[in-house]
Amino acid sequence: MEEKKSIPVSLTVVAILFIVAGVSVAIEMVVSLMHGHLNLNLGVLGIFIGLGLLRLSRGWRTCALVFIWIALIGTPIIALVFIIVRGPLDFSIFGQVVGHTTKELGLLMAGILFAVSLWQYHVLTRPDVKKLFRI
Repeated sequence: MEEKKSIPVSLTVVAILFIVAGVSVAIEMVVSLMHGHLNLNLGVLGIFIGLGLLRLSRGWRTCALVFIWIALIGTPIIALVFIIVRGPLDFSIFGQVVGHTTKELGLLMAGILFAVSLWQYHVLTRPDVKKLFRI
């Protein structure tokens, strides 16, 4: 009989963050569809990534790492765009523009996203977590 493995809190938090992000993207896609726009976004896979991490699936861990690498590469590029662009930035919720925000807030959000992504990468590549996925 296979022994049940204890999932560290940090891995559970990583999984929940993926699920929340995926649900957010799914809501954005539905709202866009209600406004007559087809919005296909691979971020919805976050739901399945998070559930896969909780089931200790090696394939979904790999997918999570790919998404994290995209964030680690893309976030500094987005921050650079925030610095270069003149004027206020559009602020949207579920794909709908609700106002404007400052460059400073945009840079702060990019910094937070980068730090969270770096932390997620650290969690998924720790030896004890890798061992759970039989890697």
